[in-house]
Amino acid sequence: MTDQTITQNKIRSGFLRLQSLTVVFALTALLTPAVTAQAQIAEPDGASVLIAQQYPQQQKRRTLLDILFGNPAQPRQQEVTRPQVQQPQRRSAPVKKKPVVAKPKPAIITPPQPEAVAKNPDARKIMVIGDFIAGGLAEGLTETFSQTADLQIINRTNGSSGFVRQDYYNWSKELPAILAEQKPVVVVMMIGANDRQPLTQKSISVAADTDEWKKLYQSRVDEFLQVTAKSGVPVVWIGQPPYQSSALSQTMLSLNKIYKTATEQATYKVTTEQTRTAEDVTPQVVFADVWDGFVDDKGSFTQTGVDVNGQTVRLRGNDGINMTAAGKRKLAFYAEKPLRQLLKLSSPDAPVSSDSKSNEPMALPVHKEITRIGPVKLNDLDQSDDDILLGDTTAISKTAAVPAGNKPATKTAPHGRADDFSWPRP
Repeated sequence: MTDQTITQNKIRSGFLRLQSLTVVFALTALLTPAVTAQAQIAEPDGASVLIAQQYPQQQKRRTLLDILFGNPAQPRQQEVTRPQVQQPQRRSAPVKKKPVVAKPKPAIITPPQPEAVAKNPDARKIMVIGDFIAGGLAEGLTETFSQTADLQIINRTNGSSGFVRQDYYNWSKELPAILAEQKPVVVVMMIGANDRQPLTQKSISVAADTDEWKKLYQSRVDEFLQVTAKSGVPVVWIGQPPYQSSALSQTMLSLNKIYKTATEQATYKVTTEQTRTAEDVTPQVVFADVWDGFVDDKGSFTQTGVDVNGQTVRLRGNDGINMTAAGKRKLAFYAEKPLRQLLKLSSPDAPVSSDSKSNEPMALPVHKEITRIGPVKLNDLDQSDDDILLGDTTAISKTAAVPAGNKPATKTAPHGRADDFSWPRP
């Protein structure tokens, strides 16, 4: 016999043994319940219970076949489910939430506005002219002088006017009739917000902000000032504020420069025909710059700022052009100072002088030249050979004459002073 045949025979014999063992175990499992039932029938019930209590039935050991194939004769133990005991829930005390109290916003303290007093029949008139920004200025001045019975604000502005569109409204031609009608003691002028557009001269359109445009605009400003000079009415010219549009703000800077130059040239009015000295002339036009009052710390446009009461409020509208009530009042603040100087009013509560109630035009006070001293540099200390401090008038410094073109010798600082750089230190 070959080795292969021997191996096959061994496998067959192993299978036969396994089958015989399986039959034996199956018969044993079937016969066991029957024997147990016969024993219970032979004995009375009470005895079987007593025997079962004294000799508890030993659990049969599980064999390999039980593990592999299971034992169908053995009933499965029913799973005992324990009833869940509900524990009483502990009621926790309700948590009291602290009420959220909104922090109140700091209230803007504004002094109560007193009621406007009735104006006198012979009250002097301050006439405001210009564009829509000047209209807001007129409202601010009305509030400013509301308690002065001898002063009246006349609003003769034209919201869409300017110096560019003279075909729509020409101030140089319309002003003489208005002056003759109202007879103001002073004119407040504010214009330019509508003038960032091409200017037409002799059917030729000139683009805005060009050199030629600025020259033509300057000539129209000079023409207007000549009209006011002939009438003899002083003019307080209010400059333009910045706007949200950077291009518009840049144009307003150019216009403010034109206004300031024109007013400075027309500041003095010659009172005699032959003399032109400072004693014989009086100021006729004054320019008030409002730019710094409507910018932030960086010099840029801002919608909020400090009002006349020192409170931070909104000064400009949402469009970045118009003024709020606080902004209009702040514009009037810049015009108030020259107007009070002109009308000889020292304070808001001071009455108008009795000798100046007529509607005759008045002149602005002559501005005296101020002698200014330039800044002093620390290096200027090296120019002196003495130890006397600058500005000391108690002693006369004795300085040696220095030849022209030669730098004075630097004096050695005494030991211990801040500018003593000698080394090694003592």
